[in-house]
Amino acid sequence: MNFTKTIPFFYILLFFASCTSEKTSKNVLLAPDNWRNEIIEFPLKFASSLSYSGTEYVRFAPGWGEKEAEDYFSYVFLWEIDQDPKLSSKKLESEIEIYFDGLMSMVSKMNLNLLKKIPKSKAFFEKVNDQVYVGKILTYDAFTTKKEVSLNITVNANYCNKENKYLVLFNLSPQAPEHVIWKKMKKITIDLDCD
Repeated sequence: MNFTKTIPFFYILLFFASCTSEKTSKNVLLAPDNWRNEIIEFPLKFASSLSYSGTEYVRFAPGWGEKEAEDYFSYVFLWEIDQDPKLSSKKLESEIEIYFDGLMSMVSKMNLNLLKKIPKSKAFFEKVNDQVYVGKILTYDAFTTKKEVSLNITVNANYCNKENKYLVLFNLSPQAPEHVIWKKMKKITIDLDCD
């Protein structure tokens, strides 16, 4: 047995297990069965300065943690939150930088030498309209490659009247927007009645 590969993988599993909500709830992001799912309650342990209350729902593409896969680091997450996020390009840049810096630092805490080497994330967003933003985050993959990664991001924000919640949907992938993974991510729907 190769312990150098097994131990880090064990810590990754432990991290994701600690993120799963204690209450039993279903993931409202409808995706194929082979898209791993995760549910995290706010405040997020790795980004507690994001002052929202609510839930984050995540769906990971099948090859998310495989550096050679076409869908490596491709995933969708939804913030179902109580507060109006009052999004702007600048606010999204700040919040996504906090999110990824916190996430990668938390994962890297097992290796202090690695933690010192992690560069700060840098995000860039442009507003398409009042509900849609497109952008990019330059961050670090502390899970798989231990190298920097550039992720393209789309953000869709809406208000769900029936649930009285704000919904912020993020699609992320290092692949270019014309890659087939983006079509797959766009097929992931939110299972909430908001009319």
